Amino acid sequence: MKTNDIQLSTLFEEADYIKVSLDDGQYVNQNITSTYATFLFKNQNPTQQETTIKWNGQSNLAPSISTIYLQIYNRTSGEWEELDHDDTTDANTDFDLDGSISANLGNYFNVDGWIACRIYQQGVT
Repeated sequence: MKTNDIQLSTLFEEADYIKVSLDDGQYVNQNITSTYATFLFKNQNPTQQETTIKWNGQSNLAPSISTIYLQIYNRTSGEWEELDHDDTTDANTDFDLDGSISANLGNYFNVDGWIACRIYQQGVT
């Protein structure tokens, strides 16, 4: 699993962005490569103000079997920090992960106002 916020090898196409723009039961499928399923997303907030992150989705591998995490990239420490996780939901069931940052905002935004977040789940072997 990548330890930085560099783009993943599977990028969204235009239709994928449309699918994930609403909480309407449409999803973009992500297959586990190697040992993790990872979804990286970036948002721009040029004013670098308090930011709330929300992700809605589901997994065919129950979070009750393998926890799903929402993390934000701390550019100062070079570490991913947990904002939320789910370890109770059943497979193929919608759930939300959310969190916010309101302190030390300069640690999370790059000079152009971008933050990086990821959702990840470890596969079960």
